[in-house]
Amino acid sequence: MSNYVGIYQMAEASRYLSITAPKTKPGYPTVRRWVRSGVLLNSELDRKEVEVVLSFEDLISLRMIVALRLAGFSLQHIRKVHLWLQNEVTHYPRPFALRDLWVSTTDVFVRMEGAFLSASRQGQFALEFIKDWLRELRRPDTGPLDLTFEKFDGKERAIAWSPHAHIALNPKIQFGSPCISGTRIPTYSVWGMHRAGTPEITIANDYKVPVDAVKAAIDWEQKIDRLAA
Repeated sequence: MSNYVGIYQMAEASRYLSITAPKTKPGYPTVRRWVRSGVLLNSELDRKEVEVVLSFEDLISLRMIVALRLAGFSLQHIRKVHLWLQNEVTHYPRPFALRDLWVSTTDVFVRMEGAFLSASRQGQFALEFIKDWLRELRRPDTGPLDLTFEKFDGKERAIAWSPHAHIALNPKIQFGSPCISGTRIPTYSVWGMHRAGTPEITIANDYKVPVDAVKAAIDWEQKIDRLAA
């Protein structure tokens, strides 16, 4: 897994996050502030450093931060949860890239051996009846986070993200660039053909993929293009 980390600029990551969280649209300044202030890395970066290259697990961690913010948690609360999970539970630098979290109106929980522990309260056990009040943290507006997990070194880590119909990001494929699901076809390649005037059906035939997948790739890239403008 370490050989396939994905490569994303912060501006690029902010566009992906904005498309999948239209209610908040965490733009580049917000993502940059989160990264540089330590919400993601638990340590402040050198203020002289202009840009940071993010990994796939950084991107997924940012996605979790967006979901927690939409659930009503402050950045201070999220930082505290991240640090506790990192040091006491996962012993992994990117705990938000591991299995999902659960939330109540006030606390963030992690599930361990069938029990729920409050990551907001340093591992306090949740009473049995509280389970009925918890909800699995979900992608804003559209449901599950659409992550694919695989077990490495005893930990279930996110290995792919499907942020849009027919679109997947996998650090093992095209350095993590958005591709048509199940292929190595980057969405920007489809977009380039579309902008050159190639009909959707021709693109689909050339790449041997469904027309719906081509339309989804075009829709994804159009959204990115609008955000970049």
